[in-house]
Amino acid sequence: MSDAPILEVENLQKKFGGITAVDGVSFTLETGKITGLIGPNGAGKTTTFNLISGFYKPTGGTIRFNGTDTQEIMRPSSAERSIWTGASASSIGILGIGAGRVLFGASPSVLAGGAVVGAGAGIGLYLGQGAYRNRSEGTKHSRPFQLAQQGMIRTFQITRELTEMTVLENLLLAPQGQMGENIVNAVVRRDAVAEDERQLREQTEEVIDLLELNHLRDEEAGNLSGGQRKLLELGRVLMLEPDLVLLDEPVAGVNPSLTDRIMDAITSMRDEGYSFCIVEHEMDVIMEISDRIVAMAEGKKMAEGPPEEIQENQQVLESYLGG
Repeated sequence: MSDAPILEVENLQKKFGGITAVDGVSFTLETGKITGLIGPNGAGKTTTFNLISGFYKPTGGTIRFNGTDTQEIMRPSSAERSIWTGASASSIGILGIGAGRVLFGASPSVLAGGAVVGAGAGIGLYLGQGAYRNRSEGTKHSRPFQLAQQGMIRTFQITRELTEMTVLENLLLAPQGQMGENIVNAVVRRDAVAEDERQLREQTEEVIDLLELNHLRDEEAGNLSGGQRKLLELGRVLMLEPDLVLLDEPVAGVNPSLTDRIMDAITSMRDEGYSFCIVEHEMDVIMEISDRIVAMAEGKKMAEGPPEEIQENQQVLESYLGG
């Protein structure tokens, strides 16, 4: 296991108008460890989570995932920019042809001219809106799907399963880059697709066994209890084989027996090398499960250290635990 931190947050800041929600926060997440993020309501925990996972653009500071600035990870590639530039040129170019035909007739020179003028206008519009966005919002990027593709996966307090699909189907759908998603593979590489699906089903059965969801494998997700949905969401995370898992209140509203199962699953994953950052209001849970705690208040980091140290921290007791 690498000694390098999996995530480094340095002087992170987020402003909403005149309100500073996150103010100069710095901490690291150790590889293969569970880090708890705690604080009273309004402390900035959720905003920090949204910044780390790419859902918010930071006002300032740096976040590095596996040593790479997340802004670089989320930056559109030159190939992607070329595709969008071409699409804009084609779309407006077609409108130019139509306008030229209506106004000046359907001669080849008119149609060609309309296409050129329209394509130029399309490219100009695409580049112009990009420049305007950079001036008004800065050059920061918010593209969480790219972080997910690189191995940073987050869950939400309210689960987002596909309610009309079974537990098994929800899990099978989760992995990225399945061979059968490519229509060419589905037609000309059918044996390879079948082998890929066989391996995927084996992985799915292992996850179902780990989370003790065997009796619910063919149940529609919409019929599950809140705790069972949390387990299913954790299972979908497992199917993605991530490097870092961000969990937003994984046991909120869950009964004690299912809470224990969720905690057991998380610690089992940690023991296999997964890294976690968890926001949780249940203090008994977060103190028991975490290897390290980051405590926040009023948008700032208040303390950082092992759970037993945080529990004795007078500032934390006064601000959060009511001591």
